[in-house]
Amino acid sequence: ATTTAPLQPADVAPSAEPPAPEAPPQPAEATTTAEPSVAEPPSEVVEVISVEDDPALAELLQYGLRSRGYRFLSYRNGREALRELLALDVHGTHPLLLLDVDLPALDGYSILDALQRERPGTYRVVFTTVHGSEEEQLRGLEAGALDYLVKPISLRVALEKIKRWVGR
Repeated sequence: ATTTAPLQPADVAPSAEPPAPEAPPQPAEATTTAEPSVAEPPSEVVEVISVEDDPALAELLQYGLRSRGYRFLSYRNGREALRELLALDVHGTHPLLLLDVDLPALDGYSILDALQRERPGTYRVVFTTVHGSEEEQLRGLEAGALDYLVKPISLRVALEKIKRWVGR
């Protein structure tokens, strides 16, 4: 077996030294253009919004989101949710919207349509519904939804998907 001796300072190529004089101006530029830290949304900005009329599922989602440390809002009524979503200040972020298709007062497709007209690109919508046929899933995706969760929903699977959609 062959052994290699550890590198000694003298073994390092001298070409690594000359760029040092050029390096100080670059960090100075980087610090003057470090806008992402300034543009970060406040810590109270919501990450996930759930619009679900089934009390048991709504509470389960709230429990899961809370246990994972998400900042979230929940609504049970379609008309109320739309009114709030149109007015919500998301500070330039794009919250995930878990949107039930069958809601009282206003269905999920109507909510998505209104949001696309009034606040295009603001929300990333994932439909949640018991209607799991291929036609229904395609309808939701073609309407502009990011994805489609079929009920009954596994909380563990939903939370893993939410993690990916939110970018955690």
